[in-house]
Amino acid sequence: MKLFIRNLCIFLMGMSCWACSDNNNAETDDNGKGAYALFLKKSITVSAGENQTEIVVEWAKTSWEITFEQGDIVKSITPMSGGSSDGEKQYTKIQVVCNANASMKQRTQTIHITDLTNKQTTDLLIEQEPAFKSVTLNIDPTVKYQPIAGFGGMYNPKIWCGGNLISARQLNQMYGEGGLGYSILRLMVYPNESDWNADVEAAKAAQANGAIVFACPWDCTDALSEQIKVNGKEVKHLKKENYEAYADHLIRYINFMKQNGVDLYAISVQNEPDMDFTYWTPQEVVDFVKQYGAKIRETGVRLMSPEACGTQPEYTDPIINDAGAFAQTDIIAGHLYQGFTDLDNGYVKNRHDYICGLYPRIHGKTWWMTEHLFNDGEKSDDPSAWEFQKWQYCLNHLGKEIHMCMEGYCSAYIYWYLKRFYGLMGDNDKRSPVDEGEIAKNGYIMAHYAQYATGTTRIKAVTNNTGICATAYINEAGNEVTVVLLNFTEATQCVEIPLAGTKRASAVETNENKNMEVISTEIPESGEGVYVLLSGNSITSIRLTL
Repeated sequence: MKLFIRNLCIFLMGMSCWACSDNNNAETDDNGKGAYALFLKKSITVSAGENQTEIVVEWAKTSWEITFEQGDIVKSITPMSGGSSDGEKQYTKIQVVCNANASMKQRTQTIHITDLTNKQTTDLLIEQEPAFKSVTLNIDPTVKYQPIAGFGGMYNPKIWCGGNLISARQLNQMYGEGGLGYSILRLMVYPNESDWNADVEAAKAAQANGAIVFACPWDCTDALSEQIKVNGKEVKHLKKENYEAYADHLIRYINFMKQNGVDLYAISVQNEPDMDFTYWTPQEVVDFVKQYGAKIRETGVRLMSPEACGTQPEYTDPIINDAGAFAQTDIIAGHLYQGFTDLDNGYVKNRHDYICGLYPRIHGKTWWMTEHLFNDGEKSDDPSAWEFQKWQYCLNHLGKEIHMCMEGYCSAYIYWYLKRFYGLMGDNDKRSPVDEGEIAKNGYIMAHYAQYATGTTRIKAVTNNTGICATAYINEAGNEVTVVLLNFTEATQCVEIPLAGTKRASAVETNENKNMEVISTEIPESGEGVYVLLSGNSITSIRLTL
């Protein structure tokens, strides 16, 4: 009996110990039950500038702490910890102070909150907008358009400009190594052969720097001409019986220049045959080219025509449509004096559309814009009316026109006088915006194209912002893409060019206060293109090495 009682006691004591052990385990399991801490949102977006934002932590039955990964967004977090082991669900507001984002791309940083009871962590992603929302420029190097021969201007003719000529040093600024990059020089074929030597040294200097030199006659000489009436006005006119003598005149000029070290690239039949210099009808231009074009081209020099004042169809179409004349025409040339950029004007738009439609019609040949100028306000005595002095005018006129010509399949753009108060280089005229021999804003605008487009082929480039105009080019080797961008908005714009395989990038910018100044570019780690900031009302050129 005693033994039974003893064993019973031992059994009951064991059961009691088991029960106590079980109760202790239950208390441990309840310790973390219902405890948590988390952010109410998984991600937030903050602005580019330095700012403060609020996030909310939901928690219950636990203490918690906040940590954050390495990054540039978070400056401080208050509070960094909180909570307690007792209490039901609660909410705590957290203040996050963010640094400004001065970069050109969006950046991210992750912060964590840890439930200290259960050691469980949840994340919040902070996304910060870039300083500037990017404009995307998509480039497709496989879609190719016209070749680009180059850019330049008219050498100041001695018989017209007197002492306002271009010195060797000034010419070197434009055409020499380290200069503006101009690559085309236009000369006047003087009517008197005794004047032909006046431009030889300038032409040789430009040619030595790789420039194309071509020439245009204004006057057919008195000996070959007659006076006729056109619209009630007497004008000089080349007699038909003197066509061959006129062709010989042009050939003698070609040979003279060659003998003196200048290999002309091309020669024009007549500068602006529709004007009063020497008047030609459209059919007369066609007849001359058909009859004597081959003789001129036997010199090895290309023939350009019709070079009418406004590239009007009345003169251009007859050359293209006549098989004989077209066969002897190497370059379709014309000027833009009847308008090109104002597409709100019905007449100008029709002219623009006609000119841009030339390239598909000329079967592998090229069209060149060989003369235009912008001189609004020139005749005013009020300096405030001299629009050609103002940066905005230059950008909106010359910059816009060259861009539109490039988009219009033009292969060469040649301004009127290189050196003139409304031109590319300043002179001694009181209206000149810069000192004599200094490069004007127009000169730098053209330099962007001269340095970044010459000798390339234009390729497809499309932006998603109408205020940003862009053309893109690729070199013959296919390992370099260049871009010329015009920002016609007042705001700074970030342009993203997602071009795969970009190894290096560089850029220069011209605006009211800068002249071809180097600006920074940013290549993403992926190497998929480049970011660049464009100042408001500026022109920027970018070189991408692939």
